[in-house]
Amino acid sequence: MQRLIFILLVVSSGSVALQTDSGAEAFKKLPPAGIDIQDSVRKQLMHRIKELRIRSDLLAKSLGDSRHWLPDVEVLIRAVDLAVRLDGFYREQEITSATTLLDEAERRLEAAARGLRGVDLLGFDQGNNKSPQTLVGGYRSRIDDSVQPYGIVLPIGYQTDKPKRMDVWLHGRGDTKTEIAFLSERQTKVGQFAPNDTVVLHPFGRHCNAFKFAGETDVLESIEHLSHIMTIDPHRIAIRGFSMGGAGCWHLAVHHPSNWFAANPGAGFVDTLIYQGWGKSTPFPLTQTRKKLLNWYDVLPWVDNLRHLPTVAYSGEIDKQRQAADRVIEEATKRHIAINYIVGEKMGHRIDQTSADKIEATLDGWNSQVRSHPRPTIDFTTYTLRYSQADWLQIVGLREHWTPGRVQASVQEKRIEVSTSGVTGIKIDIGALSSLGKSIVSRLVIDGEILSIPPSAIEDGFTVQLGSDQKWKPVTIGDTSLKKRPGLQGPIDDAFCDRFLFVAPTQSAAHESIQLWIDREFEYAKNRWKTLMRGDVRVVRDDELTDEMIQNHHLICFGDFSSNRFLTEIQSELPLVWNRDQLRFQSRQFDPSKHVMAMCYPNPKNQDKYIVINSGMTFREFSNVSNSRQIAMLPDWAILRTDVEDEGIFPGEIVLDGFFDENWQ
Repeated sequence: MQRLIFILLVVSSGSVALQTDSGAEAFKKLPPAGIDIQDSVRKQLMHRIKELRIRSDLLAKSLGDSRHWLPDVEVLIRAVDLAVRLDGFYREQEITSATTLLDEAERRLEAAARGLRGVDLLGFDQGNNKSPQTLVGGYRSRIDDSVQPYGIVLPIGYQTDKPKRMDVWLHGRGDTKTEIAFLSERQTKVGQFAPNDTVVLHPFGRHCNAFKFAGETDVLESIEHLSHIMTIDPHRIAIRGFSMGGAGCWHLAVHHPSNWFAANPGAGFVDTLIYQGWGKSTPFPLTQTRKKLLNWYDVLPWVDNLRHLPTVAYSGEIDKQRQAADRVIEEATKRHIAINYIVGEKMGHRIDQTSADKIEATLDGWNSQVRSHPRPTIDFTTYTLRYSQADWLQIVGLREHWTPGRVQASVQEKRIEVSTSGVTGIKIDIGALSSLGKSIVSRLVIDGEILSIPPSAIEDGFTVQLGSDQKWKPVTIGDTSLKKRPGLQGPIDDAFCDRFLFVAPTQSAAHESIQLWIDREFEYAKNRWKTLMRGDVRVVRDDELTDEMIQNHHLICFGDFSSNRFLTEIQSELPLVWNRDQLRFQSRQFDPSKHVMAMCYPNPKNQDKYIVINSGMTFREFSNVSNSRQIAMLPDWAILRTDVEDEGIFPGEIVLDGFFDENWQ
């Protein structure tokens, strides 16, 4: 039984969490509780929020193009609304800031009615040629339809029709820097870096998760949104950040290496065990399953992906977080990968101006270089099909998840040469290669085998897979076999990185004890999403599911096979038996009055989406003290014992857990 009782936990960030036998509530709250505000102030803010939303709805109905402007209004209203509802005011000044944000929302409503859109609606002053301009906006996230904020800095002389370089700057940790604080800062502060002729994007990142999970999606979605409202050169986007943002930068650089022309991480962390000081022992059993899961966000296993990504790292000479860059540089050197490394003399946890100037000069130099698009050479390693894309090449099959798969590919005259390791399928975007100026590519040479590429592949792409005879073959159109593939490969937390919907049971579980656990975990999952990921909780009853919902969402179903109607309907197509008398999985029996199944699996009604059973995000209160603890804690499936206290690490005792194989077996 994995029952954990701690007296004091001290982590490298200096945070302390008291943990006693009483359970999860002893861990640090994230975000923390706010200050008390006067009832009259609260009522006044609530009245104004309601009034502005009514006006927004009326204007949206009259104009009919609300998707082009409403998020830029709603993001300001929602920021204040969340602070009011979630006890999220942390300083007296934020009450004044709330009023300022609502004033700006009112101005934008009037501007939207006059036809202003894009940066003009955000307040861009075309007559200002003296200083960079700081603006804030919002976009509607595909994950949960919530409106998420971002900030931008427009350079002096900004012109809306001229393609611009864009630097994505990831902010540091601030437990209380929720929406009001973030928006207020981004309205007024340019930041340490505002390069000439460059747009700087400041993603919110769903607050405080080191730009992982939904925070990662937030970065990518905000880039996509900005590309629709201004002219951004897609080949001149840099990923940058410091402290928690430096950790996020390392992560986004190694997992999406072809998205950026350069990376500039500073400080932060690049793993969990070493950063937390858990080299000799861990506060929870470090099973082989959990070791594999560390390969999701630990950076060092992915360092090969920096081989073709120009990177300039920074550390303060006496900064405790210097170990992050030091360790990456050491690993890269072993692999003969060159990374520029700037160390601020006598600096602690900050960037000195001399180092900042060196960093800017380095990035400017790389920005001015002429590069081929797409890239003629690719060297890409992945541990999971969640990260499968490298420019014109995609890995669509692995021998085994969480073990490395590598593809090295280059475009030659009329052919593509590829060598693979640990990979069972690849897809090549033949059409994208036409801009390289080569003759029409007609052959694929993969691991020494020669395959002809048909003309139809210019539009459809060319996909090959490794057969049972270990020979590469073109994929047969219409192959519907169940297998792990990009976007549907697990683990459980992956379902919360894209569009999902909670499905509530309408019946009672077979056992009262199980029902109590389900009720607790369902409320916990919804609240965790709302508070930690700053999201909108979207719930539907199991008897209200529509075909459209099934088609477009991962379904997060709570209940057993008798309480949740949707689970009842699909139970024969799931790899377990669960009724009042038995819970049977992989030929093992568990007492159904004391155990539940938590898992992700392809939805039998739509195999392009997950069905998740009895789990929200799997990192709990134990992770609140440090972003390096925000890691996936459950794999594809787990049998949980429910008659134990919630201790803030796992939702119950882990009796058995593991991964499905590449065929979801």
